[in-house]
Amino acid sequence: MDIGIMKYGKLIMAGVTIVWLVACKNGSSSVKAPRQVVTAKYAEVPGVKTGWDIYTGGVYRYGPSIILNSDGSIDAWFAAPGDIFGDKVKNFNDLDPQVAISLSTSFTAAQKFSATEPFYAIQVVCPNWASTNSSLTLSLYQWKSDYNSTVSSPAISSVPFVNYNDNQNLSISNENKFPVVDYLWVLSNPSGSAGVWKKSGIINGVTNYLNGEIVTGNYTAWMLISKSSGNAYWDQVAYRRSVDNGVTWSDDQMVLKPTEYSRDQLSVCDPGVAKWGGFYYLGYTSTEDVRGTNNQVYVCRSLSPAGPWEKWNGTGWGGAPQPVIAYTDSPDFFGAGEPCMVVKNDTLFFYYSWNADAANATTTRLSTASATEANWPSKLKDRGTVINKTGIPGADHCDIKYRDDIQEFQAIHAASRMTSASYIVQWEATDGINFKKAAEIRDKLNPLLHNCGWSGDETGHINPEKQQFISYAYGPTWANWKTAWHPLNFNP
Repeated sequence: MDIGIMKYGKLIMAGVTIVWLVACKNGSSSVKAPRQVVTAKYAEVPGVKTGWDIYTGGVYRYGPSIILNSDGSIDAWFAAPGDIFGDKVKNFNDLDPQVAISLSTSFTAAQKFSATEPFYAIQVVCPNWASTNSSLTLSLYQWKSDYNSTVSSPAISSVPFVNYNDNQNLSISNENKFPVVDYLWVLSNPSGSAGVWKKSGIINGVTNYLNGEIVTGNYTAWMLISKSSGNAYWDQVAYRRSVDNGVTWSDDQMVLKPTEYSRDQLSVCDPGVAKWGGFYYLGYTSTEDVRGTNNQVYVCRSLSPAGPWEKWNGTGWGGAPQPVIAYTDSPDFFGAGEPCMVVKNDTLFFYYSWNADAANATTTRLSTASATEANWPSKLKDRGTVINKTGIPGADHCDIKYRDDIQEFQAIHAASRMTSASYIVQWEATDGINFKKAAEIRDKLNPLLHNCGWSGDETGHINPEKQQFISYAYGPTWANWKTAWHPLNFNP
């Protein structure tokens, strides 16, 4: 007999679920006869088929949210690396390797560049090796006939940056914009552990100098065309689509980014998407803490899976984003985030991670609201913790779906994440609240996996009569992960 997966208190065999009790007396034990036999057409715990990679791009696409549409097409959203605010012209190539150049006392670094359109600011990225006492002066000159003539003339602007932050964008700006001419920026007066990043490669019209001598490569600098902070943000949301069960995909579109000068400006990550009432709703994680801790949960909506998205502003849709779930414990820990949504009988089940202790134990909490409410984020009611993974080492966030055929909510998450022993845990609950650990899934998965998600329909329901899928990121190098894609088998 082919026995598929051992569960906790259940054994799945050939489409029959057998439940048993174990009784103990005077130190001995006996096994009673099964008290219940339930015939099911599909297995409660799916098998994982051999899969393939759908992303090998050299950075990451993780934390998938997957909708299997009625026409068989698949929409998927992933966390992707961030970018820099503002329209910009870069004086370097993104993909070229870079190295940090230390600037000792009396050293200068400079870059000649040509403006092809008026611009708001020039910015230069400067490391200091995590020191707190490093300083530099950034000056901007209009280019003359040569380097020495240029630096001997008065600077357009000169700004000292005292005790600047590590990898800060040092900036000189002009509200009325700088005109279209040739320029030279110069870093001077270094102290502490000051430095500048430099990329390899060649950019036409850009010349780089160290102590007044031409050097190869390009310092990491850019022109901001319009007014912006030019600050970096960590993550954004990538969207892609497949019409052949995930064999091929459309090119990634970066469809949701942080809103500059707002509460989510540092990051938009961990997408969780569902659709009802004509709108796609995308929940995500963000924080105002530069440490990446003290996260909150946000949500936005769109008529299209690719946006544009209206962010929840606290009372309605659009404008400055406000959290829908506010983290209230110690700001030193991860906080709240990583949402997913299920709609059942016009009730929205809004699940999210909550991590507030030194043990790094990720729990899953639930809030509910009526899905018929247009402004449902203002109506969310806290239902408390529904999954506690404290006893499971290396557990991360849950992706939760509902099975109509067995009338059960089912959750999956990675365990022993990012290790050679990584696997996936499945939980189940009939009410969406009282979850019990149900199974461990290990077969055909890649090691070093983390942040998994599985497919469902628009409202987060799994129909085992249709081909379903599981996806996750994996790999040995931090932030350089592949993304795996596996068909699931619900046949008993």
